[in-house]
Amino acid sequence: MRGKLYSVGIGPGDPELMTLKSVRLLKECDVVALPKGDTDIMTAKNIVEQIVDLDAKEQIAIYMPMTKDMAVMDKAHREGADVIEKLLDEGKNVVFITLGCPTIYATCIYVHKLVLADGYDAELVAGVTSICAVAAKLNTSLCERSEPLIILPGSYKDSAKFLDGPGNKVLMKSASEIGRVRDDLRARGLIKNAGMVERCGLPGEKVYRNLEDIDPASSYFSVILVKEKEFDK
Repeated sequence: MRGKLYSVGIGPGDPELMTLKSVRLLKECDVVALPKGDTDIMTAKNIVEQIVDLDAKEQIAIYMPMTKDMAVMDKAHREGADVIEKLLDEGKNVVFITLGCPTIYATCIYVHKLVLADGYDAELVAGVTSICAVAAKLNTSLCERSEPLIILPGSYKDSAKFLDGPGNKVLMKSASEIGRVRDDLRARGLIKNAGMVERCGLPGEKVYRNLEDIDPASSYFSVILVKEKEFDK
């Protein structure tokens, strides 16, 4: 009998934001799949280890290259899916952990979709998103009453055109373009309506209530919230 894949969101960084369901699945599963980038730093693993004893589990690393080369990414995702499918064929249940929630800009979703398309049982398990954690850290709401909310990758070259539209905006994964994003906000008179949290819930967390103070070399884990109206800072 085949096992099942669970792609599980573990929250943005603070281990206390892991859901009860994510903790239960991690304790019950046979194998934990850990995302690994181009360095030896495994952020998601470090978060989980504060709550769940991973030494008692079989562990596999799934390589997730930090690149925009589609061929390289597709190859890595296929290899990751193949490794997981082998374990599922052995009847093992696999939990593939991911930062935040697997439904929002999560790298695990590409492997998850391949496994699902290959006919295996696979389930997405929601986690606390970085955008919610950042708004909470800034002590403000993401949206109220009839306000729309637009979520954008900050690195998206045409993101500026969305800044001119109605609603509140969240810019994720902004690090490589933070200087440009700040300039766009300044030009539109929106910089006073913006705040940013870098590495929310992680070691080295920084909260910026004035985007003029941000470091252009900020971490990849940087999220900017822009509101239609200036919020309390």
